[in-house]
Parts: sequence; C-alpha cells; structure tokens
Amino acid sequence: MYKLLIVDDEKIVIEGLKYAINWKDYHIEIVGTASNGKEALQKMIDTKPDIVLQDIRIPEINGLDLIKETKTLGLETVFIMISGYSEFEYAKRAIELEALDYLVKPIEVDEIIASVEKAICKIKKRNEEKRIDKTIKQYEDAMEEKQVLEYMLGNRNVQPEKIKDLKQFSCVVLEVRNMKLAEHDMEEKMNTLSLDIKKRLTERGIKCFPYNMNQSLTILVSFSQIYNISSFLDDLFHLVPIEMQSNVSAGISLTYSNLLKVNQAYKEAKESVKIGIYSDQRITYYGELENMNNTIGSPIITKIDQYFTSSHLDDVFEIDHLIDYIIDYSKQNRLPPQKSTYLCFKLANNLLEYVENECELDHLMGDRYEVYEQLNAQNSLDEISHWLRSLVIKIKNHIEDHKVSYNEKLILDMKNYLNTNYRETVVLEDLGKFFYKNPAYLCSLFSKSVGKTIFEYITLTRMNNAKKLLRTSTCKVADVAAQVGYENQKYFYQVFKKNVGITPSQYRSKHLVK
Repeated sequence: MYKLLIVDDEKIVIEGLKYAINWKDYHIEIVGTASNGKEALQKMIDTKPDIVLQDIRIPEINGLDLIKETKTLGLETVFIMISGYSEFEYAKRAIELEALDYLVKPIEVDEIIASVEKAICKIKKRNEEKRIDKTIKQYEDAMEEKQVLEYMLGNRNVQPEKIKDLKQFSCVVLEVRNMKLAEHDMEEKMNTLSLDIKKRLTERGIKCFPYNMNQSLTILVSFSQIYNISSFLDDLFHLVPIEMQSNVSAGISLTYSNLLKVNQAYKEAKESVKIGIYSDQRITYYGELENMNNTIGSPIITKIDQYFTSSHLDDVFEIDHLIDYIIDYSKQNRLPPQKSTYLCFKLANNLLEYVENECELDHLMGDRYEVYEQLNAQNSLDEISHWLRSLVIKIKNHIEDHKVSYNEKLILDMKNYLNTNYRETVVLEDLGKFFYKNPAYLCSLFSKSVGKTIFEYITLTRMNNAKKLLRTSTCKVADVAAQVGYENQKYFYQVFKKNVGITPSQYRSKHLVK
C-alpha cells in the first residue's frame, strides 16, 4: 500500500477527496489530513507519506514552501498540487520544485486518479532504481572485499589501485583463547561480531574489511586524524560479547599508507595476537614487539632460530648450552623479567614446534598458553633455567614413551610422500621402488592402517586442496583442477561432486569467505 496525505484549508474539499474515490482499489492508504502547512509538515515527518495531494494556497506554510521544507528534510515525497487558479507562475514554480502534477479546481475524479497512478509509477521506478543501485553497490563491495582478502593473503595478481579509501590502515586479528565453546557457537559469535563492527564503522563513515577465518576475526581498517586505533579498539571491545571479554586477545599491525603493505600488515597482526595469547595480553602491538626485538638485539633471536634450522631430531635436545647462553645474556644485560621471559618462551616455543613438526604431534605438552603460564610462574632466572631443562627432559620422555613402530613410521613416510606428490600420477610400482617394498604389501599395509586405499587417500588429499583453493583464491575451476592433478576438467567435476556432494562452483559460492 502507498501512503497518501491530503492537505487543504477547506474541510469540504478534504472530505470530498477522501470519499470520492475508493482508494484501496489503487493500493492507497490515507494516513492523514491537514488544513495548514505547519500541520502538514509535522504529519509528513510522522507518517512519511509516499504521495501528498495538496492545495497550493494553505495557511502557515504555503504549498510551494512545504515542498522545499520536505526536500530539506530528505523526504522522498511525490507532490500533486491543487489550485483554484490556473496561474502560469504558480505552475512553473511547482514544476521547478519537481511537483508531479498541477491540477486546477474544479477537478474531475478521473484527473485525480490519473495523477495518483502517475505518482505510483514514479515511485515504482524510483524504488527499482534504488534496488538496482543497491545490488550494484553490494556487488562492488563484495568484489572489493574479495580483492582485499586476496591481496591480504598474498595474491599479487590483485591490483591494489582498485582498493579504494585505504589511505592509512592497520590490520587487527582478534582471537578467543582458553574458552570452551562448540565450533558452530564460536563461529556464530564471530560472524555476529563481524557484522556488528562493519555496521558500527560504516555508520561512522570508516572503511573496514572484516573476515571471519578459522574462528578468528581479521579486520583491515582505515584510520584518520579523527578516528585512530584507540577509537577502533574502543568500538571493537564494546561490541565483544560480555562472556568473551576476558578471553579475547587482539594483535595490531603497524599503520601503513602503501597498499602494497596489506599482506605485511596481516602477517604482523597474526604474529602479534599469537604472542599476545601466549603472554596473556589483551592487546599486543606489533610496534612494541619490534621495539623489544631491537632492544634485546637481533643476534640472540637469530641464534635461537638458527639452532632449530640446523639441528636434527637426535641432536636438538643437546640444548643445555643454548639455555646457559640465554640465561647468562639475560643476567649480564640485566634484562627486565618481561624480556628475559620472552627469550625463554621463544626457545621453548621453537623447540615444541620443531618436535611437533618432526614427529607429527599436536599440542605437545598442552596449549602454548599453558606453557607460557608455567614459565611465567618462575620467580628467577635460575628457576627458569631449571624449568627449561625439565621441559626438555619431559619432551624426550614423551617421545620415548610414544615411539611409533617401524610400520607406523613407514605409513607416516608414505603419507608425507603422497601429500607431496598428490598432483602427480602415482604408480604403485614406483611407490614400491621408492620405499623398497612390494607394491601389494604397501597397499595392504596402508589400507589396514589408514582405513583407505592409497588412491582413496590421494583423492581425499586432492579434494581437500581443491576446496582450499576454491575458498581462498580466484582461480578458474579448470586451473584448480590442474593444480590438484586433474587434466580433464569434466572428470574433476565428477570426482568433486561424488566426494563433496556439490559441484566446485557451488562449493565456492557456499564457502566464500565473509
């Protein structure tokens, strides 16, 4: 129904206009009447009519001035003017103010109906134009968000000049730590937070790109002299649900003005939030970490990193000399507890990551947050030294107690081989030669241990990598097929639908990062 307001200073005219026509037949609802311009303006503000049928000469505010007032207020009302005079000047001014029609009394019912129908056509056309504009805007926004995500993830094929309104920006990664929630509940909360922050910043005229990825919220946000990182964090934490407030950590990158630094900002924010979670910090700025590294000195950081890149698993536990070096360095340089703890945690973290990768273990010795809490509970450098040596012994004992059998090691090696070579055509004879085993024996052992045949495992690996490419890249489906080992696109479609249940295109649409 379209809303109609009738305005005339003669009551008999108002009554005539109300009852001379069965307005419902034309999908019209009369939302009010007024006998002067001031009353009409208030009713327009209150009811927001689509059409106003009004006399041009009314008290308080005349008809022409009433049109001007409504334009000032931003009301999109269609005016049909009525007058007892066929004065050219009145008609001209009404047309200039975009009144739809100028009817001269006495008016025939058919004239009014024709004008109202014309007004409805105008409203429909305007609404359709708005709908089209909104659709185009949504499409443009979606494309821009996708381009930003691609560039942020390191896809250099995106043209950064197409990303608008990011003159100064930072990346913020928000993660929830140590909170027991079902995966779908966490995803729902993060999606809601993403929508809320987008709405809040849009209302403030601030450009932002929030992405919910792997139960963390990544936000690329632009800043100005008025709206800075502090303002943003106030908004962000205000919108975080109360039950999550004490479990949230945010990592903030440096601020950049060069769009080529979008990927760098993302990496900085990820590193910052990781360290923030481990050190139980609500907010961690990359700039502060950078300053800490500079203060500590890069040589000792490099020494820790190099130790784990040049050592083998059998040698990596001969680490006492490195522990002594860090403790002595901390004492000689009188490092404050925060910095010495940072160095020791880096050593422990590197050791755990190295062993986890080499032995294919998950969360060795628990979450890093728990490891950091244990480290932080030590009261002196000597206690930290003792704790680090105890950690090394615990890890060694854990590995000894959970040593895999020869066949289990063979299966792990086969999985690594297949994960590396899944794009190639795997021939069983070649697999047998590589592992110096009978191909039939390898097939039987693999099926019993994994629960899948070798070729089923290869297909699963290809499908998982195809899904990842469909979610995180703009590659054509044919290119995705080729990248995961299928030369025939049609066959790839068949295999994908059989294993995933939907086509690659449907999967991409359904799992597009939002």
